[in-house]
Amino acid sequence: MNTKLKSFWLYFVSILLLGVVIRFYQLGSIPHGITWDEAAIGYNGHAILTTRRDEWLERLPVSFRSFGDYKAPLAIYLNGFSTFIFGMNPFGVRFPFAAASIFAVASWILLLKELKLFGKKDDHLILISGLVLALNPWHIHYSRIGFESGLSLALAVWGWWLLARSLHSKKLRFLFLQSFLSAVLLIASLYTYHSAKIVVPIMTLVVFFFAAKPTKQFFLKLFPLAIFSLLLAVPLIRDSLYGQGATRAGVLLFGQGYSLPELIGAMIKNFGAQLSPAFLVLGKNISSLRDGGGSWGFVLPTTYFLAVLAIPLSWFNKLKNKKAIIFASLFVLIGSAPAFMSTLAPHSNRGLFAVLGIILLATVGLKAVLELARTSRWKKYFLAEAVLGTLFLLHLFFFAAFWKNYTTVFANQSASDFQDGYLEAFSIAHQYELGADGKPKVDKILFSSEYGQPYIYALFVRKTNPIWYRGGSLNTYEFTDKINIGDLTRKNTLVVASLSQDLPVNEADHLVYGSDGTIRFKIYLTRGD
Repeated sequence: MNTKLKSFWLYFVSILLLGVVIRFYQLGSIPHGITWDEAAIGYNGHAILTTRRDEWLERLPVSFRSFGDYKAPLAIYLNGFSTFIFGMNPFGVRFPFAAASIFAVASWILLLKELKLFGKKDDHLILISGLVLALNPWHIHYSRIGFESGLSLALAVWGWWLLARSLHSKKLRFLFLQSFLSAVLLIASLYTYHSAKIVVPIMTLVVFFFAAKPTKQFFLKLFPLAIFSLLLAVPLIRDSLYGQGATRAGVLLFGQGYSLPELIGAMIKNFGAQLSPAFLVLGKNISSLRDGGGSWGFVLPTTYFLAVLAIPLSWFNKLKNKKAIIFASLFVLIGSAPAFMSTLAPHSNRGLFAVLGIILLATVGLKAVLELARTSRWKKYFLAEAVLGTLFLLHLFFFAAFWKNYTTVFANQSASDFQDGYLEAFSIAHQYELGADGKPKVDKILFSSEYGQPYIYALFVRKTNPIWYRGGSLNTYEFTDKINIGDLTRKNTLVVASLSQDLPVNEADHLVYGSDGTIRFKIYLTRGD
């Protein structure tokens, strides 16, 4: 192995280690709390592993019913193993998503190296692109919460890398093996997140055309992937046609009764909103802090600046980076499609795939800036090196500011969005339910439903067998949004009220605080005769 190659792999490993530190630092407590969706994924994964049934007693489903919607299955199945190993807690739920994000960074670097978008001598640009992804706020956020989009992204990028490898294989057995593994990963991404059903098939064709050489066997090389993918996708296709797999299609603009001009206008408007600096850089126009944003956006200012410069500067440089620009632009367009084609744009979760295209555009922009600096009359003053150093320091400064905000300010601001306090409140309630840890056993637990979906947290904390749940295991609990002072006269009841419900704070037996310092739950043990 030559020195240059050794350096590449040394930097490669260093970037991955940096990604591990960022993504696993206090993973179970930042963001604080756990959302309904995370609790549902964790509980249903546990239920599937222990009983082969979900909370609705469906046996090994392909789509999981949850809060009036349907979730793709793979993340839930993986969570069964994760929570078995690490416990039913936020870290156990989030571990598969954080681990997958590291593989996403690795496979992104390997994919760019395989596609040779920058030429054979530009490995440093590939590593820079990987480093930018490792430090990207968008990718970091979705690697630290139990949302399926990040896992789907990682599976897809690995699949694309293996597809590119298979197309470059000279031996038939490697072509078939890598095509099969690629098909497994790409179809797995479709089983993980609904938006991938739009992005992955189209981007797979894009990767194929960029990786394959135009020979007589050009389309024959696609044949193994197509056959393997079709066979693996049979349950998914059946569920989409006859089950609940296409439920999310109801949020697309196509089903809103628009005329063709109105539809095109709406998509153009949404696309602009999805790529606007207000959304991407400043984190504005979000519906909930569960989707990130807030004080910081989804790409750092240096990334956005270079991405915007990429096309005009490359045009000025006579399109030296044409291949990379076309690939990156297609990635942004296709990766943003689930967001701008929906009624909910801008949307960070649905548009996550586009982050790779934006980062690639920024890398092209950086290359174009350096090329201009090297050809200018100031090159003898090491202008290119000065520009690179300045941009690097700026990027590190912006990342440090984002990271400090994310682990302190954002973690506190988003506490209510992540339902902070639910797990602690239900842990206390469960002690009274069992009469454990010195707590008296109660006959009834009256629990506020003001914050939404309390039952899933009860199932999560109690690790309730879904068969027992459907058989009445939660009959001790009464969930209601109407709790008042009169409920304190009930006999032998634990009353768990929200902050806004009019019960005296000073009479509470327990107070559950959020990480932002506000009271989330007031807990009372009634002593009526």
